[in-house]
Amino acid sequence: MATNTEQVCEHSNLYLNVSPHASKAGFKRATERQRILAATKDGRFRKNLNLLTPKELFEDEMTFPGPLVLPDDDLAEDPECPPQDFREWRDEEERNPVTRERKTIYIIPSPTIMPEVSKMTKWSECRRQNATQEKEQDATREFNTQQQLEAIADHPKGQDILEYLSAFFHGMDVKPFEKPFRWQKWDKYAGGILKSPNTERRIGLLAPNNELFGIRCRLSPDGVSPMQVNLDDILDALAENIPPDAHSVMMLLHMDMYEGDGDVFTAGRAYGGSRIAAVSLFRDNPLCAPHDDGHAWPSSHCAAYIDQLCLEASSPPSKQTGRQPSSRPRQDSGGPLHVAIEAAAVNAKRKIPLEASSVQWLERTVVTMAHELCHCLGLDHCTYFACAMQGCANLDEAQRQPPYLCPVCLEKLCTAIGEGTRNGFVRERYEALRRVCERWGDASVSRMFAGYKAWLDAVIERSPGGDVMVIEN
Repeated sequence: MATNTEQVCEHSNLYLNVSPHASKAGFKRATERQRILAATKDGRFRKNLNLLTPKELFEDEMTFPGPLVLPDDDLAEDPECPPQDFREWRDEEERNPVTRERKTIYIIPSPTIMPEVSKMTKWSECRRQNATQEKEQDATREFNTQQQLEAIADHPKGQDILEYLSAFFHGMDVKPFEKPFRWQKWDKYAGGILKSPNTERRIGLLAPNNELFGIRCRLSPDGVSPMQVNLDDILDALAENIPPDAHSVMMLLHMDMYEGDGDVFTAGRAYGGSRIAAVSLFRDNPLCAPHDDGHAWPSSHCAAYIDQLCLEASSPPSKQTGRQPSSRPRQDSGGPLHVAIEAAAVNAKRKIPLEASSVQWLERTVVTMAHELCHCLGLDHCTYFACAMQGCANLDEAQRQPPYLCPVCLEKLCTAIGEGTRNGFVRERYEALRRVCERWGDASVSRMFAGYKAWLDAVIERSPGGDVMVIEN
């Protein structure tokens, strides 16, 4: 076990709206009334709103706070990103509906590496400084640091991934894709690590239909991964191998990915209209991902943490202009976000279990996968709340974002999945997610799962016990 030696922050004040950096970046959040109207099926404000999220929770910032919009975040870089309300989602011509005949999500494991390209096994090894030495240390001895523990993290298990996604997309079938994809030679190239950063080669990807695709590959620009594969070429291979009963298919890759020549890396992408998506496990490897200093979600709303990031981004430090959101002291009756932060707290003297890094790798991966699969259901990036459907510009931002869907995105997801009217659908979905999170509900194993379980407990408790009506397609 490793000892948790990090300095403990009490998170005594929280930002429940956007950060002070938001106005500097030019981001203007939708008003409370606009957010409510965005979730309605006709865009009209009525006394009795037929919303899946109770109005008192919808308007409670301690349940659904605003997006942080910190320096270098996606909304800070693109503050005029157009919001997608429920009606725009519903009326999108390219949206693929879930039907009785097509309601299965297939997850394709990383392709098998054939012996002729065995050099590709090196492609999934993180090259972060000292990572190789840490990985080679004896895994049987007593661990003294978090970094040593990270070195023995295991890839997320397929069954764990399926269980989380089955709960997140409650009402759809989530299954493994049984027919294998295989890496093999393309021409004479056998997967050796290239020497020049300006060189691009192709590696062969044999699809189940026996068609061989040439997948572009290159050196990683930042040197964190040995080699990267091209996302667009991967998606082309997927598009030709969609089962008849599939709503969408996603490939999960062990190696790093890139999309365009100017990209450093791409963690995942979905082409919703084509029902295909790909996600890389590589950057969520604890050896590659940013270290969680205690301010990953749910503690990412900590005012002291946010103020420090905003201060560091000011060069030279300047006084913010315009009206700034206020930080709010955290109260004992502060709501789901408060109980999530409490549940995610870790005693500084507590030992970290050996499984912790592996579970943290899993948590980051499934949140990314759920985000991309929601794109396959037609959901665009969210600008209304802190939400699992926010855009993400970097790995630090990814750790700060919540795993839950905001009230607007929840309306879209449940309407997409719902077949007519479903009684208690939202509650069933929340309870299914809670059962999955409970497996790793110890904060020393996973702050995210522990916080998410507590958040779900609080939301379920505060939600009405009667039937919840899902808007008909």
